[in-house]
Amino acid sequence: MKNMTYLDVMAMPTYERRYYLGMLTREFERKEEAIEEAKEQTTTSGGKGSRTSKISGQNLKSKMKTGEIQLK
Repeated sequence: MKNMTYLDVMAMPTYERRYYLGMLTREFERKEEAIEEAKEQTTTSGGKGSRTSKISGQNLKSKMKTGEIQLK
């Protein structure tokens, strides 16, 4: 599939073009699926950026003073 020019493709018989187009389509679909799977794995890993709630600076200070949030 690599290194095929437009003229090479146009010189092919129609059935051969369809075959290579199908191969190319399947290859792109497989790559897309692999990318989606990788995204799913990284989002469920619980790493950085996975917090679900926001807290303002003032609320954070007050919760630290009252002991609701433990300091290390």
